[in-house]
Amino acid sequence: MISESELKKYKEWGLHLIPLKDGEKIPVSKPYWKKNGSGKLERFDSWKWDEDKNYLKFSDEELLEAKRIGINHEACGLIDVDCDDIDGSQFMSEFPDTLTIGDKINGSTFIRKKLYFYDGFTEHKSFGKGLDCGTIIENLAHTQSWCFGDGRIILNNVKPTRLSDDQYKRLKESVREVYALTVLTKLYPKKDTNRDAFSMALTGTLLRETNWTNDQVKEFKTKLCNAVGDNAVRKRLEKVDRFRNNLDDPDKKVWGVKKLTELCGADKKAGLDFIDAIKPDTEKNLNEEKRYPLVDARQFVANVYPEPKFIMFPIFSERSANQIFGGYESGKTVFGLAAAMHMGSKADFVDFECKKAVPTAYVEGELPAAKIRERFDSILQGMNERGIKFNYDWFHILTKDDLAMHGFKYGFSPIAVSRNLSVKDAEDYGRKGREFISNWIRDIEKKLGQPPFFFLDNMTALADIDENRAQDWTPFIQWITTWKNKGFANCFMHHSNKQSKGKGSSGSTAKERLLDTSMAFEKLDAKHRFDMSGNKNLQCKVSFDKARDFGGSIHDQDFILTMTEEGKWERYPYLDKYDFTIIKLDKRGLSVKDIVETLKDEKGISKQTIYKKHKRLRDLSIIKNEK
Repeated sequence: MISESELKKYKEWGLHLIPLKDGEKIPVSKPYWKKNGSGKLERFDSWKWDEDKNYLKFSDEELLEAKRIGINHEACGLIDVDCDDIDGSQFMSEFPDTLTIGDKINGSTFIRKKLYFYDGFTEHKSFGKGLDCGTIIENLAHTQSWCFGDGRIILNNVKPTRLSDDQYKRLKESVREVYALTVLTKLYPKKDTNRDAFSMALTGTLLRETNWTNDQVKEFKTKLCNAVGDNAVRKRLEKVDRFRNNLDDPDKKVWGVKKLTELCGADKKAGLDFIDAIKPDTEKNLNEEKRYPLVDARQFVANVYPEPKFIMFPIFSERSANQIFGGYESGKTVFGLAAAMHMGSKADFVDFECKKAVPTAYVEGELPAAKIRERFDSILQGMNERGIKFNYDWFHILTKDDLAMHGFKYGFSPIAVSRNLSVKDAEDYGRKGREFISNWIRDIEKKLGQPPFFFLDNMTALADIDENRAQDWTPFIQWITTWKNKGFANCFMHHSNKQSKGKGSSGSTAKERLLDTSMAFEKLDAKHRFDMSGNKNLQCKVSFDKARDFGGSIHDQDFILTMTEEGKWERYPYLDKYDFTIIKLDKRGLSVKDIVETLKDEKGISKQTIYKKHKRLRDLSIIKNEK
């Protein structure tokens, strides 16, 4: 069992914990009911997802009562290098330092698991499966594993290390090498037997079957000799260079995998799978390693595919790249700020439902920090009046003034650049700007243990490109797409296209192809504006230029958005000023006949129009009673 302090720490690290059944590695499941194809309620049990494909969460009480605790790898982006073999435990030092779990066998402690965070695509791979020990070593992903309680020992009690793409690639290679080392440890001849012949056959095999350098072969053999207590290390290594030079000499007859198979007593047809494991990719079984899978219709309908998981329903989902565009003073920035502040506080916002709290990071490249503070204060006032507790720790912002206060003389480096520079210099300059922001959002993730949703406001201020050239957008779009695939959802702000009167964002349409949501903001024209007190209120029309996850539904309809100076937001269907006048008079208790009488001298609207508008507003449930 784990303590409350341990549970709190593991959650702060971002681990998704699940209770396991007593004495077993099987997770505890929760029941839920869902209608089957014939419309009848059917019971389902799951430890992973609920009926809406959200990851199941277990209460603190359930976790504290469990004797064994596992981790849902997929839910928190975790991979587990798992070793079931005591001979393989000695090689677990090959992997980077991280959270390390041990176990006891016959009174001795051995390393069982090393756990890492990784944002990219992962594979679940096992080596040596079906042996008495279980499986020699596995690279576990997309599943769960027993990590805490009931005999598990924490050998390195630190937050799991987050691996880069290169580190993960090397880790997968190390898993294969550890498998080979472990099997060779078991097969290595006893002292005063045929160790010399075995070593020569192994040396020739490693030189022929792998793409390792001589130094890598020597390093591998040194580890093996140390593990089996072979003190003739120097003698074993001195043959490597000579064998390399003699590989193609028929008179020298350097042994290879055929001789090694014979010495291991293995089936010649089956070969040595631990040698296959360390072969370069080009030499591995192409049917397994290089060909796309054959997914027929039967398999397709049986597969469980991840559903889009929303952060702010329906506009922002996890692993999404998004755009907000509009004209000057159309409300882009204040909306983006408000969305960021609400998502970090798990608060709904103008009928958008916040499904989960996420840290947010806002880059403001245009306005002075004092102006942004005014907008921030107004939004915060509105949140306070609605009883929303703002999470100060989960909202981060970066402005030009913040950079200046920390010695950055020229503000932001462009995140995409091509003009006035050579191609190479432009690529280097833009890459450096993107690197600065990448490091910033990584620092937020390290601080809070969770990837932030980041906003970039706006492209005109942050980039130096010819907006009409598709190739100038490419590095930036590829960058935000890469980050969304790593779990860092994002949204950038941009201006609308003047030539098309605000219909579409400025520049090449190539940038929209990989986006998930694109929202257009327009200042209301005279026909649709209505009276609001104060000098700094917002009135704008919002429409969807792209809605990948909700297009064609009621959610992608145009609407009007307003915000008062005090941060009070309202959302209405796309109405005009007469609609709002009718709403205003209705709120004063006037019947439709009274409204017609009140507006009889108003130019531009007839009695019939008032009745039609009144009925439409009733149908939209904006006006509740016919009166």
